[in-house]
Amino acid sequence: MIVEEYPYTGTINRIITIQDDNGDITETTKEIYNGSMDFSLQSDKNGTVAQTSNYIVSIPLLLDYNNKYNLPHKDDLIVIDNYEESINLKIDNAIPSQLGGVTIYATRGDWSNGN
Repeated sequence: MIVEEYPYTGTINRIITIQDDNGDITETTKEIYNGSMDFSLQSDKNGTVAQTSNYIVSIPLLLDYNNKYNLPHKDDLIVIDNYEESINLKIDNAIPSQLGGVTIYATRGDWSNGN
């Protein structure tokens, strides 16, 4: 068995709300990360019910095409592919590390498979 630092794959998306001159509101989704990640349950105190669990997600700290760090923000959405299941999380906080990773604190979203 090979141990990997980031054994899962997933995406992080940001919902962007735009209001035009007429007052019409449009929401678009921007993918800010697609790649390797790891996750774990944060604590048994908050995670006694799977639907309300808090998670810690780790991703590598990468530069975007403009040579800037594209860090996740509060309320960005994460989808992690965990074997046969997709886990949906909402970001509460993200902290970059000088060691080259980003630690993300997130809350479980929709419990359904892949939605």
